Amino acid sequence: MDKFPEAFERFEDDVDVDRFGSYMELTYAFRLWAGEKWHGSRKQWEALNGEAERLGFPVPDFIRGELREKSGSGYYVSGGQQKAVMWRHEVVTVKGISQSRYRDLKTGRFIKKP
Repeated sequence: MDKFPEAFERFEDDVDVDRFGSYMELTYAFRLWAGEKWHGSRKQWEALNGEAERLGFPVPDFIRGELREKSGSGYYVSGGQQKAVMWRHEVVTVKGISQSRYRDLKTGRFIKKP
């Protein structure tokens, strides 16, 4: 069940969104309102971008590109240019305990967090 639109409606009730002049101000205010621990999942950021566009704030291309390309492997966007990622995020089980690890795609070995 998608609860993000309900959260954004509560945000609009609490905060006057007409006073914001840009997309960055809107997202900053929403993050402050939601709490400092809110980082948002990919779907939540896409929903926030949709709400921003509904209010008339165009989403910058570099942010849209980061959401499209950001993943545990493949490609990411940095400074508007696409760069190849040489690692992959994996969750492995060691002695019955799940651990988050990063694997170097070239050598196949586990590495420190990139």
